[in-house]
Amino acid sequence: MALKDTLQKWFGTAKETASDLSDKAQPHVDKAVQATKDAAEKAKPHVDKAVQKTKETAGELTDKAQPHIEKAKEKVNEMTAQAREAAKEGAEEGREAAADALEDDSDKTSG
Repeated sequence: MALKDTLQKWFGTAKETASDLSDKAQPHVDKAVQATKDAAEKAKPHVDKAVQKTKETAGELTDKAQPHIEKAKEKVNEMTAQAREAAKEGAEEGREAAADALEDDSDKTSG
């Protein structure tokens, strides 16, 4: 029983100490929360200004990039058209080669 009483006494003392510390810390926590709120309030105009400047810069960059984007689109369209034409020519050459080979085979088998 003595061990149980000792443990209860220790935990009781620890609980009281924690409660006392919590009570003593509360004003400091409140001050820190208020200081954080004050700092956030003071920083808000600077943050708003930075956000606005970022939006303006992004808009300027978009405007500057637009001609390059248009040129890139034109180049892609040209390359796509060239690729289509090359594919058509390749397909036509392949058909002609196949027709010639078929004709050759027909001549050999009938001859």
